[in-house]
Amino acid sequence: MKDYSLKINGQNYDVQIDDVNENSTIARVTVNGTPYEVEIAGAKSVAASKPQVAAASKEANYAKITPAAAPAAAPRAAAPAAAAGAIKCPLPGTVLAVKVAVGDTVAAGQTLVVLEAMKMENNIDADRAGVVKQILVQQGATVMEGDNLIVIE
Repeated sequence: MKDYSLKINGQNYDVQIDDVNENSTIARVTVNGTPYEVEIAGAKSVAASKPQVAAASKEANYAKITPAAAPAAAPRAAAPAAAAGAIKCPLPGTVLAVKVAVGDTVAAGQTLVVLEAMKMENNIDADRAGVVKQILVQQGATVMEGDNLIVIE
């Protein structure tokens, strides 16, 4: 708090500066007993410094890390034993569409399944020509890397 005696245009003023906020250009002053909140012209606010984050050691956080549980209502693909001629899922995701049916003849490179993974649509293509023997997933199923999707003979 600072006290000043000012003479402006022949008038005497007793000014007391109570509080100056360093993060803005606002100050609380009292002039001849009357409180005011004033803006300081030409002043620039001081930007607040960003807090620094220090990394904790692995040992400190090890016991606190828990895997997130998958939603119980999400359909899950069945995981049968490894089938001969199975097209495997290359990455975890959600089946958006199955583009073939059992009995369809497919060519190498033909899209079999559309998979959403990492917020992108990924086409899962046939690695060989053949006939679709079995479809092991359905639209909306959550699949993991390595899961069997479709069996082609």
